[in-house]
Amino acid sequence: MTEILNWIMESIRAYGPWSVFIGVIIESVIVPIPSPLIIMGAGFVLISPELVASQALVPILLLIVLPGTVASTLGAYIGYGIGYYGGKPLVDRWAGFLGFGWSDVEAMERRFRAGRIYASIFFLRALPIFPLSVISAAAGLLRLPIKPFSLWTFYGTIPRCLFLGYLGWWLGETYHQIAYGIDKAETVVSIALILAVCGLIVWLRGKVKGKLLRGD
Repeated sequence: MTEILNWIMESIRAYGPWSVFIGVIIESVIVPIPSPLIIMGAGFVLISPELVASQALVPILLLIVLPGTVASTLGAYIGYGIGYYGGKPLVDRWAGFLGFGWSDVEAMERRFRAGRIYASIFFLRALPIFPLSVISAAAGLLRLPIKPFSLWTFYGTIPRCLFLGYLGWWLGETYHQIAYGIDKAETVVSIALILAVCGLIVWLRGKVKGKLLRGD
């Protein structure tokens, strides 16, 4: 994970928003890359820690939220297609790669049927601790129309990217405070800070997934 994070940070430094766009599409379905890493890393690298919160809003929106939201919406079509065309055989076959199994998709389908589907898509995608691919697969399984699915996926991803972008920016400010006078702190402190936050998010995601399967 440390090597993955280091590669992400270097790519963002080199290519900026394009790395955010491509990275978010990749992490939409590849389990070894936790979904918050790209956006948090972009906030850490691309947004100056010398800015105040209000000044950071516009660059976060342009450099992180816009490419991240578009890429996340495009990446959601992969999970949607798996649910729509592949169904249970494809999910079972690629469960280890996708990070969710058929029981997760069925639990999400029941949750969708029990409430307002599009509102659920919005709020679940807005939560940084919720796994995104299972939402898309369940939407495909239900054969939701692609246009409203795309719109509510896009809308829900905006607050998610905004929050994670600001979190990465805040970690950058903390990093600069901690790293003063420490040799090679960029490869030590930055990784430690972001991994600590991602570890918390992964732990919370596991708790949420357990509740989902139990139908809480």
